[in-house]
Amino acid sequence: MSQSASAPACEALHARAITAIDAAAAELRRVSARIHGRPELNFEERHAHDVLTDAAEAAGFSVQRGAFDLPTAFSASAGDGAPRVVICCEYDALPEIGHACGHNIIAAAGLGAGIGAAAGLA
Repeated sequence: MSQSASAPACEALHARAITAIDAAAAELRRVSARIHGRPELNFEERHAHDVLTDAAEAAGFSVQRGAFDLPTAFSASAGDGAPRVVICCEYDALPEIGHACGHNIIAAAGLGAGIGAAAGLA
């Protein structure tokens, strides 16, 4: 899509993104709940990593587990060419308060944003 995309093209992109996010809503809630149920401190988020990477693969992303020389990091990509969109997910918990910080929700929202962006830009 060019930088000067027409309003109808933008509306179509938006509609595809919303449709994909709506279709993934139940899975995104499950992802959030599964991460919330097993809080893990930073650099120890193996369960959250697996939940997110499994969900990203199921959504059609190409996933690199243990990315960037961090065993609990990952990269998920879809499509090729431009534009390129980067979405960061936080999924660690805090000592004593677990996911009171909402990182389980942030992680699921990031995955949902990726699903929407991939569908919209396809």
